[in-house]
Amino acid sequence: MNHNQILASTQRQAQLEAAKAAFFNSGGQITQARSFAFKPAFPARSDKIDPDTILKRRRISPTMAERKILRRLAEEL
Repeated sequence: MNHNQILASTQRQAQLEAAKAAFFNSGGQITQARSFAFKPAFPARSDKIDPDTILKRRRISPTMAERKILRRLAEEL
């Protein structure tokens, strides 16, 4: 920070203090409000189904009965 910036911030601080004193001298009071909880809205889901996505889905694993049948077929070969 250079000297000019320090002087400018000191002057700004003095202005703020003077404005604050004028506010309180005129009968102003500070009230503390509740805090604001920001909750962003999530984007809406798309109704479009991409064909590439369907192809990449995991296939259903075989049931125990299907596994037994596959083992029997493998043994017969």
